[in-house]
Amino acid sequence: MTLPTATADQAWVRETATVIGALHGPPLVDTVLAAVARRLHSELSTYAELDLATLRPPGLTADRPVDRALVRRMHDQVTAHPLFTPNVRASRSCPAPPMQVTDVLPEHRWRRHALYQEVLAPRGIGAHTVTLVVGAAPVLRWYQFNRDRAFDAREMDLLARIQPALIAVHARRRRPAAVVPPGGSTLSGREVEVLRQIADGLTVPAAARRLGLAAGTARKHLENVHRKLGTSGPVATVMRAIELGILEVPGPRA
Repeated sequence: MTLPTATADQAWVRETATVIGALHGPPLVDTVLAAVARRLHSELSTYAELDLATLRPPGLTADRPVDRALVRRMHDQVTAHPLFTPNVRASRSCPAPPMQVTDVLPEHRWRRHALYQEVLAPRGIGAHTVTLVVGAAPVLRWYQFNRDRAFDAREMDLLARIQPALIAVHARRRRPAAVVPPGGSTLSGREVEVLRQIADGLTVPAAARRLGLAAGTARKHLENVHRKLGTSGPVATVMRAIELGILEVPGPRA
């Protein structure tokens, strides 16, 4: 029997979060590239890190051989990419939400852009690009997926759901010692449970069902978390909870 769309998507998010929770370094990046590329039917998938202070050439990992000339050309024009400035601006305090190139530039203009015509198109790289930022300034860390058709709303939602788990894993080696939340407020056990479900990629209604709560009750718990941590939105809240030691990076479950 085929799972309903929402159920299948959530199962994929949970499974992927569990698998990557035990990984770090190249195995982590390779696993994410493979899992997301399969799900999105991406033609080229890459991971890069860029020091925004120096704009040094990014460390680049790809799911297919990428020649050095391409990396140099992409770096030379990295600040000219339509998604560069929006991602940097939106990632000053926490990683920007998933974004595709047509969110910031009409497709017909992007296809006429020098970066696409001179660097990407000659190598058969699709015009449609989506970025998934997993590390904010001063070092921007992001996954990028390319193909020749637009990413639909369901796929963008899927990326938004997996993003907190990816941020958590990438932040693991940089996590500072736990500190007390602003004002000394501590989270209740139920608030932590709701937050953990959000970190696993669940929506508030789905988290409520899993915990046996009314959706309004779960939403109120999450509002309390936002207030106590001084955050808004799932990505910023999960990142803050990890920094404070309230949440652990997702890992294998028994």
